[in-house]
Amino acid sequence: MTVLFPTRSVAFLLSIGLVDLISTAVLHRQGLIVELNPLMRIFIEQSEWLFAFVKGLTLGAAWGALAWYARTDKNFVNKASTVGSVAYVLLWCSWFFGAA
Repeated sequence: MTVLFPTRSVAFLLSIGLVDLISTAVLHRQGLIVELNPLMRIFIEQSEWLFAFVKGLTLGAAWGALAWYARTDKNFVNKASTVGSVAYVLLWCSWFFGAA
């Protein structure tokens, strides 16, 4: 693809993270959900903006690491991003449906 998104799986993983960030912040602001991730709960209870900032930093760090390493081993980055995407969705679904 490009230097920005070395593989489609990297773009997909970051898209999942961005959707998670936005939906969590909006639904929490409306009082419809509670953040189940104990690390991120600390930030969202202070402010949705702080949560979005910290979550954005983690997504940015992940993107930076994946884009940097893709120059060395694009195949590994593709596989890691694919596995990461599946794990992210499975964990999110288990928390979401487990809390209902």
